[in-house]
Amino acid sequence: MSKPDYYAVLGVSRDASQEEIKAAFRQLARQYHPDVNKDDPEAEEKFKLINEAYQALSDPETRAVYDRFGHAGAPHTAAADPFNMAENLFQMFFGGGMGTMTRGPIDGADRRVDLVITLEEVLHGATHTVEVERLRLCPRCKGVGAEPGTTPERCPDCAGSGRVRFTQTTILGTVTRVAPCERCRGEGEIIRTPCRECRGERLVRQRDAITVNIPPGIEDETALLLRGEGDSGLRGGRDGDLYVVVRIAPHPRFKRRGDDLATQLNLTYPQLALGDEVELETLDGKATLEIPELTEPYTELVLPGRGLPNPRTGRRGDLYVRIGLKMPKKLTDAQRNLLRQYAELSGVRLKKYAQRGADQLLRKGQAQRQEGGLSRAPDRLSRHPRRRCGRQAREPLPRARRVRPCGADGAACRRVRVQHGACAGEAGAARAHRRQGRARPVRRLPAG
Repeated sequence: MSKPDYYAVLGVSRDASQEEIKAAFRQLARQYHPDVNKDDPEAEEKFKLINEAYQALSDPETRAVYDRFGHAGAPHTAAADPFNMAENLFQMFFGGGMGTMTRGPIDGADRRVDLVITLEEVLHGATHTVEVERLRLCPRCKGVGAEPGTTPERCPDCAGSGRVRFTQTTILGTVTRVAPCERCRGEGEIIRTPCRECRGERLVRQRDAITVNIPPGIEDETALLLRGEGDSGLRGGRDGDLYVVVRIAPHPRFKRRGDDLATQLNLTYPQLALGDEVELETLDGKATLEIPELTEPYTELVLPGRGLPNPRTGRRGDLYVRIGLKMPKKLTDAQRNLLRQYAELSGVRLKKYAQRGADQLLRKGQAQRQEGGLSRAPDRLSRHPRRRCGRQAREPLPRARRVRPCGADGAACRRVRVQHGACAGEAGAARAHRRQGRARPVRRLPAG
């Protein structure tokens, strides 16, 4: 008896789309499923025919063969499993599955590798070679799994379908379950003579060198996609892809700001105050940077077109130069005097040098008085315990009038025209002479 037309079995036209064929099959499968029509003996045969028609028309390749050759070119459906679409129906109706379907094409897994490049390679682009460990088809058996010259055999338990049916009676009725075949592990084939290289796994692990082209201006942590460079697929499945994640190493002098670059340049005070032209090292050679007069520290100057190229437009960004102040390690006397003169001309009073100037004037006056022939006081007066000055005199002090301790610092002392450390000492010596009942000779200082 001739088989009916598969399009007529599903109730669709010959120009129906894949979605229309799938929707018609789902509707008929609900209607004629044996578990739903237990009292109808013809439901099982009808369901087998619907399943067979859907198997022939659901795949575009088998559908094209059926349209050309009719039932002679239709795929053979294993008789050992009349409910081989039970798992698909379960997934359609309930969103899950009762087992792993291993028959049919299996796509290869994707792989990932990290690649570190420099900022100079970002500017000009580069070509790198990376090593990838992946699973590829066995070169000995070409992915068959059997030794060359032998072929896998069809599994007798599942008749090559990779699935078996289990029927169980429960309080709710008879339940049919479809699961992967344990003998062939869902492959539908049994390898009697496994390949010596892959041991029947069809894939071998190998480490390959792959060339990667880095485009100019690439961003950090960009993933480059190399299609088909991952694990190999099985039974006509597509090969996996390779993702190369590019990372940019830190640069000692430049920092990236998108397409722009930033760097630091330290200059001396004369260069900042008077202006200058300096040579600056960039990623692609030297460039001249003009420093304007009276440039303040932390100012950013721009060199146009000295940044990184945009990966889409190719236009280069700018280089931002942040100006800093470079201080000398040591000053010479000439440099120090010039800076003091500049401070005086600028109206800046340096307290440190003002105090030093007062001390120099006091020492100069003392030297002039000594040259005038003044007598000297005993050495003990310079080390009297009651003196107020923190400066210890190393030379004998001149004889002076008897005065009370002034209590002021050296710069403000106006009682005697001698070194300040003598004030308290002179007073102490005078009191000691009075206690001994002797008159202490006092010599008045000359006027002026």
